[in-house]
Amino acid sequence: MKKILTGIVALLFSSGAFAQKDSLAFDEHNKYIYYKTAEQPGAVADTLYDRGLYFLKKAYPVKVLKLVKADKDGNALSGAGAFVIGKKGLLGNSEGGEMAYKIRVEVKDGKYRYWLTDFVYQPYQRNRYGNAEIMHGKDVALEKAAEKLSKADFNACLNQVVIGSKHVGDNLKAYMLKTSSLEKHDVKKVKRVSTKEW
Repeated sequence: MKKILTGIVALLFSSGAFAQKDSLAFDEHNKYIYYKTAEQPGAVADTLYDRGLYFLKKAYPVKVLKLVKADKDGNALSGAGAFVIGKKGLLGNSEGGEMAYKIRVEVKDGKYRYWLTDFVYQPYQRNRYGNAEIMHGKDVALEKAAEKLSKADFNACLNQVVIGSKHVGDNLKAYMLKTSSLEKHDVKKVKRVSTKEW
């Protein structure tokens, strides 16, 4: 019995340590940021740029993640997106709102980095049809959410932001490893006809 309890305690501490591996930090502007760098040996910057562009255009529907700006020099991409934040209730979990964010992807030969920042919580309300919709004018920056939410709700919100950010990052990583890039427009070969011979 003692070994079982020791095993359970060790499992709980190891899962807690695993959860701490990915976390939010503060950037130089005192905003929450989820920041990652990744090495990709052998990949040139142009290829990584094309793959990042393909990710921002095709990985999610436009309502979830969209391309905002592609830099002319071909080394940085900016996008905007949102993921749903759940809310615990008496009878179970429900959709509490959306967490809007901005994403930036920068590439160099053999490596890339990305970060999600400018998190803004947009709470939901039920409309007259019972559907959840965003409450306009009630947006709260994640940095100020601690003042508006209880400590437990704020911590749960931070955990969901980390999970959502990790999910976006994992999808980006999968797209960066793919060999396909933006779809090339098929140029149909036009048949040549000679009017001199008939």
